[in-house]
Order: sequence, then C-alpha cells, then structure tokens
Amino acid sequence: MNDIKQIDWDLTVILNDWGNDQVDLFFNVVTHKFYAIPLYLVFLYFLYKKMGWRNLLIALITIALVIAASDQLANLFKKTLVLRLRPFREPALEGLISKVGKSGGRYGFYSGHASNAMAVAVYLWFQFKNHFKWLGIIALIWGILVVYSRVYLGVHYLGDVLMGGFMGSLLGYAGYHFVPYGKDEVHRES
Repeated sequence: MNDIKQIDWDLTVILNDWGNDQVDLFFNVVTHKFYAIPLYLVFLYFLYKKMGWRNLLIALITIALVIAASDQLANLFKKTLVLRLRPFREPALEGLISKVGKSGGRYGFYSGHASNAMAVAVYLWFQFKNHFKWLGIIALIWGILVVYSRVYLGVHYLGDVLMGGFMGSLLGYAGYHFVPYGKDEVHRES
C-alpha cells in the first residue's frame, strides 16, 4: 500500500503546476463551474433540439439527481470513510506541491469536482452520441480537463481524480440508462 501511495504522490508532483501564468489561468477557468455556463447553454440547446421540452425537463432532473448523488458520495468518502489530506495540506509534500487553485476542504479522496464533471460528461456523451456526436466528444474533453485541473491546481492527488472520474462516469452511465426518456429520439418541430 505504501508503494501505491508513493506512486500517487510522485505522479501528482509531476502533474502539478508545470505551466505558467496563462496555464494557471486556463485551469482555474476550467475548474470553476460558472465559467462553463456558455458551454452548458449550448448543451441545453442541443438537448432541447434532440428531445423537446418535456423530455428536456426529465433530462435536467436526471442530471440534477446524478450530480447530487455524485456530490454526496464524494463527501461521504472524503469526510467520513477515507479522511485523506489534500496534497497541499500534506506535511510530507510541503514545498513540492504548488497550490494554484482554491479549496476550503481539508480532505480530498475522492474528488467531487472530478466526479461531478465526469457524471455530466458521460451522461451527455450518451445523449449526444447518435445525433450530435461532436458535442458528446466536447462534453468528454471538458470533463477530462476538469478532472486534470484538480491535480494541476494542487488540490487533489492523481488517485483522487481517477477515483472521482470513475465514480462520476458510473453515475452518468446509470443516469442515462435507468431513465427511459429522451434516449434515441430527435425532436421534430411541427
């Protein structure tokens, strides 16, 4: 177990803050959900085009439930089950981790940001893959960038975001496959 922990620490140090001020700004923008509002609006528009108002509402409720489940599971692991210090709070890594991002939390396993981003990205991939595949690919790229941003900004270990991305992907998959509305239909304007 100590070997796995050391590998996680080593990879996190390598992936953390290798850039410059512009890269720092880019990943701070990527990680902040409010900067993604224009992208969310594009996703919303194409979901409407695909499924119409009624099914769009069901899709939005599904996304909200998936995000809520993702967030609560991440918090359960972070604050109750694992209690793993974030890399910038780990005394053994002092001076090795450049903390570019902001985080008020003490514990980091596993990343709620990574989980939430991948839950939405995977759900959208499944919604768009047959009709607007390019948009599904954009959703996945955005999700992966959010996942990586958490390591780059120094607020999570690589293991935190890999687990978060995995859990979020499972929840996004489940949200799509267990809700029967809006899957393979394209809304036609009358």
